[in-house]
Amino acid sequence: MSAHDLRAERLSLGYDDTTIVSSLDLPVPDGQITVIVGANASGKSTLLRGLARLLKPRAGRVLLDGQALEDLKSLDVAKLLALLPQSPTAPDGITVGDLVGRGRYPHQGWFRRWSADDERAVTAALSATQTTELAERPVAELSGGQRQRVWVAMALAQETDLLLLDEPTTYLDINHQVELLDLLTELNQANGTTIVIVLHDLNLAFRYAHHLVAMKAGQIVATGAPADIVTTDLVTDVFGLTCRVVPCPVSGAPLVVPLTKHDRTPA
Repeated sequence: MSAHDLRAERLSLGYDDTTIVSSLDLPVPDGQITVIVGANASGKSTLLRGLARLLKPRAGRVLLDGQALEDLKSLDVAKLLALLPQSPTAPDGITVGDLVGRGRYPHQGWFRRWSADDERAVTAALSATQTTELAERPVAELSGGQRQRVWVAMALAQETDLLLLDEPTTYLDINHQVELLDLLTELNQANGTTIVIVLHDLNLAFRYAHHLVAMKAGQIVATGAPADIVTTDLVTDVFGLTCRVVPCPVSGAPLVVPLTKHDRTPA
């Protein structure tokens, strides 16, 4: 895949009269997996929506290859950047196969003719997310975990160089969470896809991120490789959590061990 430069410069975002993200700068490392973490209401999802052009900047700008994202045509953006938002909704009665097929919309011509490339991309996306057997079923009949995997399949079928996912592990059990993050890692390694993920699970975030972004109150408080920036003090500052950060015995990545009032001991 081609290299692309996605970045926020002095970006401010919000809803109605409330500013959530203020004067934020963020270069997204090309060809890497960036994971955004932070407590609830820290601005993680708002930032992701701004990077995907779902929110118009109140100030500053988002640039894609040097051009302001809001100045680009929607179809041109959709050919380069795919977004899986939080809690997406499917049209009534749509089947899994048809929903995943909608990911091919940016690549179809004026007459929206279905091509061999479209068929290949949808088949591959269904297979990668283990949803092939669900293709004929209505999305409304699926469990939460099944629906989440179908939405991921739709994003994968779009076959973009940039992939943004907001809490993609929601509703998934731990086995499917690991399988999904392994899949995204393989996609990154095989195709060089630049991936930005918002995650709540800190230990999964630290395990899979090449580049970590920690947010608090609409600001970035730390960025870098997890091994370089994650400390007990950082986790306590961002999440208000009393904990210990130790090396994972398997991967060596930072591992957060929460301390409760029953087992808290002096540092």
